[in-house]
Amino acid sequence: MRTPRFLRTLGARSRAMLRDAGEALAPRHCIICHELLSREEEYVCTACYAQLPFTRTAAREGNAVERIFWAKIPVRRANALLLYHHGGPASEVAFNLKYGRNPDVGTAFGHIMAEDLADTNFFQDIDAVVPVPLSPERERQRGYNQSYMLAQGIAQHVGLPVLDDAVVRTKDNPTQTGMTPQQRVENVRGIFRLARPEAVRGKHLLLVDDVVTTGATLLSLGTTLAQAEGVSLSIMTLFVAGRHSEGADIFDEDRFENRMNTEIPHYT
Repeated sequence: MRTPRFLRTLGARSRAMLRDAGEALAPRHCIICHELLSREEEYVCTACYAQLPFTRTAAREGNAVERIFWAKIPVRRANALLLYHHGGPASEVAFNLKYGRNPDVGTAFGHIMAEDLADTNFFQDIDAVVPVPLSPERERQRGYNQSYMLAQGIAQHVGLPVLDDAVVRTKDNPTQTGMTPQQRVENVRGIFRLARPEAVRGKHLLLVDDVVTTGATLLSLGTTLAQAEGVSLSIMTLFVAGRHSEGADIFDEDRFENRMNTEIPHYT
């Protein structure tokens, strides 16, 4: 039996009243400017969203992110949503994603990453989404894997499965801040192990990470996955950092770690 219209209207009004009451008790703030959010806004206010440094590459062939991986792993397509800038709106998003103890920020930006490519063929023929694994110790500290949350948002938006158990991270390697490109490659060598080759054999996989600088971590992960026969790869990141992308800054993990220790003293 269909619910009468007046009951549907009453239900909608009740939900709205509950939402308003919840926001009155626990008001939501923009993660960038910390001003109150309107009912329609989520995590970032409209004014700050307009200031985010979007790459606007729309996964064009030969873009700066794609070129990082040419002739190194079997990459088909690559894209980053934002340029990373120290001290700007993008920096606040990155800090909240990694250390804000709010994994839903990652899911929300995953949806934005996917929506940014909605008018392209980027997701054509992709079989599954693979987030870059964190070490168990780092995931315990943060409470979640930010790359997994981004992957969840992307996957929900485009209707793909998330495959997070085919590869495991075997080492908690040191931060790569200050390392040369070659040192970064050595730092991530052998940090992943292919646990379920049968799960990825012959598949086109979308690798997802929060930041790409030299691409060393994604190269290590892609090389590990390519041990399975017939694997091809595409790559999405929230940020692109470093000198290979005009206008982007080097991503400084140590700067975030120091800020985290100051602003989140109970982080363990």
